[in-house]
Amino acid sequence: MTKALRIAALFAAYGTVAWSGDQAVGLLALEIDARFGSTLVERVAFDESEVVTVRTVEIPDVVVEVRPTVVSRVHLRHAGECSYEAEREFSVPVDASGTLRLDAGAGELHVEGRDGLEEIVVVGLLCASHEEFLNELDVRATRRGGDVEVETMYPEQRGDWNGRRVARIDLTVLVPAGLAVDVDDSSGNAEIFGTGDLTIDDSSGDLRVRDIRGELRIDDSSGSLDVEDVSGDVVIDDSSGGVDVRRVGGSVSLRDGSGGIDVDSVDGDVLIESDGSGGIDVRQVGGDFVVERDGSGGIRHSGVDGRVDIPRKRR
Repeated sequence: MTKALRIAALFAAYGTVAWSGDQAVGLLALEIDARFGSTLVERVAFDESEVVTVRTVEIPDVVVEVRPTVVSRVHLRHAGECSYEAEREFSVPVDASGTLRLDAGAGELHVEGRDGLEEIVVVGLLCASHEEFLNELDVRATRRGGDVEVETMYPEQRGDWNGRRVARIDLTVLVPAGLAVDVDDSSGNAEIFGTGDLTIDDSSGDLRVRDIRGELRIDDSSGSLDVEDVSGDVVIDDSSGGVDVRRVGGSVSLRDGSGGIDVDSVDGDVLIESDGSGGIDVRQVGGDFVVERDGSGGIRHSGVDGRVDIPRKRR
């Protein structure tokens, strides 16, 4: 028996395209790659000369539907530095046991888990200083089994980027509450709420993480880091910038190059593997508090139920 692979891509507000002069700014491009022994790639693209269509392709025992259902409730805003703008809006079904793998480049990032949602909703605002840059910006989704990959596409590097040469994508992604998420983010501030197990590789920009229903692992190069309400363990490797961690149901393990560390209300242990510079302030720990290596800055602690082990010079 075979089922239909149905790919339906529609514009928000039933296919309305906004125009700015001769430039269409509501364009949608979507790529689905389904692998079931053989590979099928079905690409649906829209421009000013095309109408919305629905294509059906026979594939054994799989149904994939792409439907923009709640994107009209998502709003993105940023400063008026963009001479050219466009939007990408689509949704992709995902298994509750699946994972979203998100490759986000330059731009703001917002990921939010919502109760009752059964699909991943992606809204991208494309911003460019030059029309040729805009033409090379894109957001694409690929479904592989129960997982979904969302990737942002950028122009090739052309000399030094500065305030007059802009190419970025501000991305909002809604996911089912508790879905596992893996994020690779290069630059720009990011906030992530309400997911399941979360892994973040972040190069630069401030990062805020809240209400994580599982374990959290962060590798952060620069920018402040604010974490609160994590049900599982937290593992952080931070190069520079302040780190604040509050209300963790598991244990906290942290390595920090520079910047202050503030940890409060941890049910398990708190382990500072290494700290280059900056003060350490730890409060209300249900397990042990251990600092293995510390460069400079004071260490303060209170309310530790278990063992306290800090370098002798800091006692």
